[in-house]
Amino acid sequence: MAIDDLIDHIRHDWPYRDGDLDGANLAGVELPGGTLIGCSLRGASFAGASLKDMSFIQCDLSGANFAEARVANSLLMSCQMTETDWRRAALTRVQMMQGDAGRANFAGAALDECILMRVGLRQAIFAEARLGKSALMQCAVEGVDLGHASLRNVSILSGDLRAANLDGLDCDTILLTECDLTDRDLRQIALARANLCGAKLDRANLSGVDLGGSMLIGASLIGADLSRARASMAMFMKADLRGANLSGAVLDKAGFVEAAVAGGNFDGANLEMANFTGADARAASFRRARLDYALFHHAALDSADFTAARFLRTDFHCARTQGAIFSGQTGSMLDTDMARAVGELYDPRSVRPFVAGR
Repeated sequence: MAIDDLIDHIRHDWPYRDGDLDGANLAGVELPGGTLIGCSLRGASFAGASLKDMSFIQCDLSGANFAEARVANSLLMSCQMTETDWRRAALTRVQMMQGDAGRANFAGAALDECILMRVGLRQAIFAEARLGKSALMQCAVEGVDLGHASLRNVSILSGDLRAANLDGLDCDTILLTECDLTDRDLRQIALARANLCGAKLDRANLSGVDLGGSMLIGASLIGADLSRARASMAMFMKADLRGANLSGAVLDKAGFVEAAVAGGNFDGANLEMANFTGADARAASFRRARLDYALFHHAALDSADFTAARFLRTDFHCARTQGAIFSGQTGSMLDTDMARAVGELYDPRSVRPFVAGR
């Protein structure tokens, strides 16, 4: 009877309020558009159903079954969705806002152009799921399972991924802004073109990882292992890489402007055309590094070690090099350009102009 009442409301485009559909069997049903407000659908089955232009607002969907359902252009707002089953479902332009989907199962599901905002996803399963052009924004993702999932043009913002299962994760052009990946072993993940701005990667293992063209502006990588990483044109501006290991890494054209790399290990790294302008590289090691056309303008290089480094017009304009070791290096260096230095330091607000006759 309740199901017939729901269908009748949808047919007439009336909102369906406070309905009790616990355990209802809606498997394979087609719902072409409708609004459910404050309804209880605990344990209801939408398996194989087709839901289009649907809105679920403040509904209880705990334990509901959406396996193999097709859901498009739909909204789930402030819903209880714990332990829901979305296995092999196809979700297109679906929005989930401010609900709780803890322990929900999205294994093998396809999410395209979906937005999940402030949704509880603790211990949710996305194993072997495919996400494209989708975003998980400020969601609670502690313990989420992304094992062997495929992520393309996906954003995960401010997520705690320290305990997430990332085994076999396949991603390209992913945004992990301000995510916490502290102490994670990320060696099996390709992060080319990733946006990791503001991310926490302290002591993370990124050895040999592809970071080509990635953005790590303002990221924290204290003590991280980036040895042999492939990070051509990666951006580390204002990142914290103190004590990080970047030995043998490919870092040509990488940007370290105003980064903190004190005590960092760049031994044997390819740093051709890298930019360390304004960086704090005190006691950093650049032994045997390739530094062709690298820029160290205004960098702090006190006690840095350039033993056996290769230079080619490597520019140390206004760099501090007190106690730095230059032994066995080859190639050419550019020292401070005094005229340029005066111009950079000149401030007309603090220099009294000369007036003849005074």
